[in-house]
Amino acid sequence: MMKGSRVILRSLLAMLVLSLAACVTVVESPFNKKASPEKAVDNYTQLGLGYMQKGRNDLARQRLRKALSINENYAPANDAMGLLWQSEGELDLAEESFLKAISLDGDFSLAKHHVGRLYSQLKRYDEAEEYLSVAAQDRYYDNRASAYNDLALSYFRAGQSEKAITTYREALRISPYNVDSLVNISTLLFEAQDYSESGKYFDRFDRVVKRGQAGYSAHSLWLGIKLATIGQNTKRTIELATQLKQLYPESQEYKEYQQSLKDAGAG
Repeated sequence: MMKGSRVILRSLLAMLVLSLAACVTVVESPFNKKASPEKAVDNYTQLGLGYMQKGRNDLARQRLRKALSINENYAPANDAMGLLWQSEGELDLAEESFLKAISLDGDFSLAKHHVGRLYSQLKRYDEAEEYLSVAAQDRYYDNRASAYNDLALSYFRAGQSEKAITTYREALRISPYNVDSLVNISTLLFEAQDYSESGKYFDRFDRVVKRGQAGYSAHSLWLGIKLATIGQNTKRTIELATQLKQLYPESQEYKEYQQSLKDAGAG
């Protein structure tokens, strides 16, 4: 596997399990489950997600158990419990919870997204594609672009780079300035030696950074340096290299850049 590919996989594997969960403010209040069990179960579910985002799995588990004690067949609570199990490495229980949520609500695209992402993690790529494709094709699903991103990652993990590129394009059709999609498709196109197309996507990512809506990673800076070098844009190469040195002096990417200078001098 090429170094750029390893960086994509490493950075995406580092993403938090809860990246799909909506931002939840944790505010405790008494719930009268007799007066409104539907509201209570939803509130406890949201509290559980909020505590997970804060890294308090102990409190999250308490709230989710309360939700399920009110209604064990509430699909979002089962899905949230799946996220909790997954964050703790209990992947068999995570799968069980996600599938239960789907069995309770066949139109629950979020749970399909979650279990598809889990299957990709488990290298069960055919099953991952099955569920992620359904979530990505749901035009009313709020996280549709993210589902396409995860589907592309699954293709990449399975060694299907062309399908990954095509799928990243679908993600960008829905969300044209999605940073992960832009950097990853640019990287894959660079590795395929399609430098022109790679540069177009990187330039779009670059505009997002210049608007202050995203930042450079060591990987994206090194990618930009290589593209600028190929395009013989010396000024841009120096600009990006300076930022790489300032922001990520201990990174593997900066070491590779320094090595490239030595190789160029030796040549």
